[in-house]
Order: sequence, then C-alpha cells, then structure tokens
Amino acid sequence: MSKSIVVDGISKKFRIHHQEQSKGARRGLLGKFLTRGDQNQSSSDEDFWALRDISFEVEQGERMAIVGRNGAGKSTLLKILSRVMSPTEGRIEIRGRLSSLLEVGTGFHPELTGRENVFLNGALLGMSRAEVRKKFDAIVDFAEVERFLDTPVKRYSSGMYVRLAFAVSAFLEPDIVVLDEVLSVGDAHFQQKSYAKMRELASQGRTVLFVSHSMSAVKDLCETAILIEHGRIKQKTRVDDAIGDYMRHAMHVGGANMPLETDQIDLLAVHATQGGRKNPNFNFDGNLPIDIELIYHAKESLRNFRIGFYIKSIFGEIISRVLLADLAPDLESVEPGTYRATAQIPEGFLVAGDYVLEVHSSQFGVRDYFASNALQPFRISRPTLFNLQHEREQTFGHVYLRPQWQLERISD
Repeated sequence: MSKSIVVDGISKKFRIHHQEQSKGARRGLLGKFLTRGDQNQSSSDEDFWALRDISFEVEQGERMAIVGRNGAGKSTLLKILSRVMSPTEGRIEIRGRLSSLLEVGTGFHPELTGRENVFLNGALLGMSRAEVRKKFDAIVDFAEVERFLDTPVKRYSSGMYVRLAFAVSAFLEPDIVVLDEVLSVGDAHFQQKSYAKMRELASQGRTVLFVSHSMSAVKDLCETAILIEHGRIKQKTRVDDAIGDYMRHAMHVGGANMPLETDQIDLLAVHATQGGRKNPNFNFDGNLPIDIELIYHAKESLRNFRIGFYIKSIFGEIISRVLLADLAPDLESVEPGTYRATAQIPEGFLVAGDYVLEVHSSQFGVRDYFASNALQPFRISRPTLFNLQHEREQTFGHVYLRPQWQLERISD
C-alpha cells in the first residue's frame, strides 16, 4: 500500500521572551508607560522545543489518531502537516490533496458568505467551479445550514461554522483529511454523522488524521495511533494499545488542572471522598461508597443546562452517566452563582480496575463547555466480587449487578 504521509525527523522550536521586573518597578500597564521598560526591567530569551525528532508514516486509507496530554505537541504537529507552519528541522512529504480543519475560525474568510466560502475552499484545493457545484448540494445538506448560505460566516454560531467547515473538508474530495478536536463543538447527532463520514472516506482510500481528548471518539473512528509525550513520539501502535498507555500514564500524573474556565461556566473543583476523608490519589476501596462533589460557578442564566459526570473505562467506553438534569426538569436551569453538586457512587458498583471520571457540562444541543478536558482518572483497588477463596480470579466487565441468586436441587 502506498504512503500518504511521510514525516522524517521533524522538530519545532519556538523562541520564548521573558521580561523580568525588579521589586521597585511599578506594576501594571501604567508602570510600563512611566518606566519605558529601560530602568528596572531586564529580558531574556529561551528556546522551547514543542516537537523533537518526530518520524512516522501513514498509509493511504489509514485512520490514525494523535494522542497525548495538553501541551504534548499534537496541535503543533497537525499545523506542520497542514503547512500552517514550517518545521525547524526535518522534512514532511504529503502525497495528495490535504484538507485540514484545525480550529473554529480557520479555513473560512469571515466577511464572505457560506456559499462564497465553499467555492473559495474548492479553489484552494485546485477544483474548478463546475467540480465544486457538483458537490454543493451534498455539502449544504450535510451541514444543515441552507437558510444561512448567503449570510457572512462571521455571524454563524460555532456549531454552524464547524458543520459547514467539516462538510467542505469531507465532500470536496481531498486525499487526506486532518481534524483537530473541532467536532467537540457540534452536537452528538452531528458528531456521529461526521464520524460515519470519516469512516466512509477511509473506505474510499482517503487518509484521516484525528486529534481528540475523547478517547471514545478516537477508539470509534481510528485504527492506529501515535502517542506523543513532551514533544516526542513514544510509540505508533494499535489504537487500543495507545489509549491504554495514555490513560495509564494519566493515572500517575493526575487529572485536569482546576479551575476550568469558559465564558459561561467555570468548573472550580472536583472532590472525591470516602467516609468523609478526601482521597487526593483517587484510589478507592470498592466495598465503600464514593462521594463526588462538583463546585462550579455560573456567570449567567442558562436554560437546558446539564452538569454531572460520566464514568468511563480507560478506553473511553461509557459505563454510567450521572447528570443533575436526569432527576427533574427544574434542574435544567441555572441562575448566576456558585454551586456545589454532590452524588454518590454506591459500594460494590464497580469491579476492581482503572477508570476515568469525566465531568460533563453543556447546554443541550448547543455546546459542550469542557470538551472532554475535565478528566480525573481513578482506581478501584479492592475486589468487590467473587469468592474470597479465589481473590486472584480475573474480573469481567466493569459493574457488578449483585443478583439475588436462589438454588434448589430438582433431581438426584
């Protein structure tokens, strides 16, 4: 099978400028004007290598994920592959037309209408207007933006923008599609439709590169993955192996840094306790209940508001969903203020193993506030099932139903 992408020893260096100020210098913007930055300030520069010696190959038709924690270098790598920036060292070889959707706000001209941007992107891919016109109706139908085609895209919501941008990337027949987390902006219906389209593209021999913090999305879409740590490739392997390695590493370095802030909702803290005692290591006894506490701040009134958490396997499979809105309609609204929400995972619910607590907050059908960034790995360390005479017996599945077995002898 032919290669779609060849990456050979690329590295990327950024120059970081530090400005130091003495204790006697005035602070803030006024101080900068008054001191002119020449008496009490000194500056220094530092080289930061976002990527070091990255090499890999991608086969035609391969669906490959790029997995790693925030700051590992995933987005920098995709920008280099998309020719948004150049590597400091090394070379890349792209065989075929590449279409990239890296973040909301890229790829379209904000002053042009949706219709005009479709034709502009086709031209950038080397397509004639006649070729784009053949695909136009399919793009509009997939993106579900027909009413707004002649509206400048700067007036689109983030969801509308992503739907149209993805449809353009997918339907204008690129050989390679590059996606960086943007589908998290869309609703669940559009996400599933997009994943199905990407699988269809791959079956037609097109190549897909995908970055997401949602391990369930990565597992659902991709067949291979590269794992990046601190700007270096740790491995290229089957997607299940890469996800498992990524999540096991996350178990050791901890979860998301708080607070997580958005323009409408801030997640201030996530606490887990057993018997009233906090467990900073998130290592729990499965025979005892686990109390979960979420502290969050609403900056404005919101309707169709959801907050709670998912319990997931280390491969991103959803085991259970616990949302406030599941309980009563009046809990789907929130007014400005700081809130504490508590829930309990019952004793004996999870078998021994590693899991992920993913805090979820959204406006239903509109946006996901934390986009799978609010992840907290945890461990159930004590077995909660099976005969104690066989403690080393393998456990199966994730939850224990504790059925009420009854046994009677019905014949000799």
